[in-house]
Amino acid sequence: MRKFNLKNSTTANVASMSGYVPGEQPSTRAWVKLNTNEFPYPPSPKVRSAIISEIGADASKLRLYPDPLSSSLRRALEKRFGLPTGFGFAANGSDDVLNLAVRAFTDSQKSAVSLDPSYSLYSVLAKIQNTKFIEIPFKRGMEIPFDDVISSGANLLFFTNPNAPTGIGFPIEAVERFAKNFNGIVLVDEAYSPFSAFTAAPLVKKYDNLIVVGTSSKGWGLAGMRIGWALANPKIIDILDRVRDSYNLDRLAQVAGIAALDDEAYYAKMRVKIISEREACQTFFDSLSWPYFKSSSNFILFTPRDAGGKSGPKVAANFFGYLRSRKILLRYFPREKSINMSLRISIGTHVQMEKFKKAAKAWLKEG
Repeated sequence: MRKFNLKNSTTANVASMSGYVPGEQPSTRAWVKLNTNEFPYPPSPKVRSAIISEIGADASKLRLYPDPLSSSLRRALEKRFGLPTGFGFAANGSDDVLNLAVRAFTDSQKSAVSLDPSYSLYSVLAKIQNTKFIEIPFKRGMEIPFDDVISSGANLLFFTNPNAPTGIGFPIEAVERFAKNFNGIVLVDEAYSPFSAFTAAPLVKKYDNLIVVGTSSKGWGLAGMRIGWALANPKIIDILDRVRDSYNLDRLAQVAGIAALDDEAYYAKMRVKIISEREACQTFFDSLSWPYFKSSSNFILFTPRDAGGKSGPKVAANFFGYLRSRKILLRYFPREKSINMSLRISIGTHVQMEKFKKAAKAWLKEG
């Protein structure tokens, strides 16, 4: 019998890479889960009603394929962001759009670039495509090195705004500067824009090389539904349609997304709560003299200091472990040298945030 060698049948770039590691997802509800930037409140009641209505009495619609274009959801997105028909694209989470952009606009000759630190999935997607991936560090104080990025020679730019993992928001003028001067596709990842005061969505009418990407996971409480989108010139939308899966979004997700976008009053109220807790958490860090990045998102990247005032990777790992032992989950990036002295906390409910603060004080007292 012939002996099969999987390694020889796997492309070299995939065989040599590691996959993206998402945040831990506990199997029970006993945890204070502040590690994956999820919305801490239920989605709009309209979402539940829309899903139940779509399922119907006998769920017979589930035997039928969904609208392959998610046409109604695309129209809802265009309405929500004030864009003409043809500028909206719906996807299986915003990560789906990122993957499609890499497939459509990069290859072994066309590279991709992002700033560092940034969303670590970008580099993974580039490796799968056998694309050269360029990481350009921020300047001191998280200032953008525009000239270095623009002159990188890349064909696709990932610009996360607000930034992940720092949470820092950059003015729309930064997006426009890239769109004007970068010789390629500028993809602005606005996963956390709902918690900031800005979006670059209107600029897609002005710049035909600009893609603005969003998700329902962070600001609409639908991480479990996997609904993402791209806003761009219709010519770019056409390219994305060529490379997407033929039925990339199921029918329940489509109606859930429409219902969520239709209840802005509910989400505006919930986001006020989240932003209030974010500001209170930053004030708490001030009281402990713990450094952090001023956030425009629904999370904060901070550097814990022990009772002796020391910080660093060992201190961060110790605090992370201490919290985990008390079933409080934050996100730690031990392999990221630029941030391995820090932890990222997602903003939760008031009760969750108070549990975190109580545990932080206990850690300092025990140390």
